[in-house]
Amino acid sequence: MPAPSIIARPKWYYWLNYLWIAPMAGIVFSALIIGGIGGHFGYKPTRPEMLEWFIIFATVFTLFALNTDRRKPHYELTDTTPRLGRSSYAKVIPLAEIESVVFGLPAHTPWWFRLMRYGPSSHGTHRFITIARANTLFIRFSHHRYVPLFLLYSWMHNGPEIMKALHERLRDKFVGQDSYTPAEVKALGFTVFNRVQTLRG
Repeated sequence: MPAPSIIARPKWYYWLNYLWIAPMAGIVFSALIIGGIGGHFGYKPTRPEMLEWFIIFATVFTLFALNTDRRKPHYELTDTTPRLGRSSYAKVIPLAEIESVVFGLPAHTPWWFRLMRYGPSSHGTHRFITIARANTLFIRFSHHRYVPLFLLYSWMHNGPEIMKALHERLRDKFVGQDSYTPAEVKALGFTVFNRVQTLRG
């Protein structure tokens, strides 16, 4: 009997981030484009004009980001495939094409990332990414493709359930961290989580 699908997607409060991200983006883009480019051509907008540009840029950014975000942070595990994203963003990985899985990414990271642990404002980010790397499923599949999968976010509904289900369904394909190749270690120094990539070199 096929296992039921598990869908992981953001919880409702995830979308509240846009209440502060959109205004910040509007300020930055309007300042850069109108202030920078406009100043180059001698254009000096009035305060009402700057407010109008701010609203336009904030609205455009919000609509674009929401349209992208509603499709990308969406993960589904069916009986035969993990599906990353939906609609035109969807990447489907047949379980039969998965060659091996490693629990945890390589310890090697770029020097600038290691320095982040000493910064008061970046220490928390460094700690979170370090924990994420230690709990990521590195999935290798056909044609030198791979995905570093990490769904244990507090704002992700059913993320832990998908990770646990993958552990169970792929238990025969787990290999040790000593299986990492030099090319993989280099590629994973700076990791883009939950995105299908192709190994180069």
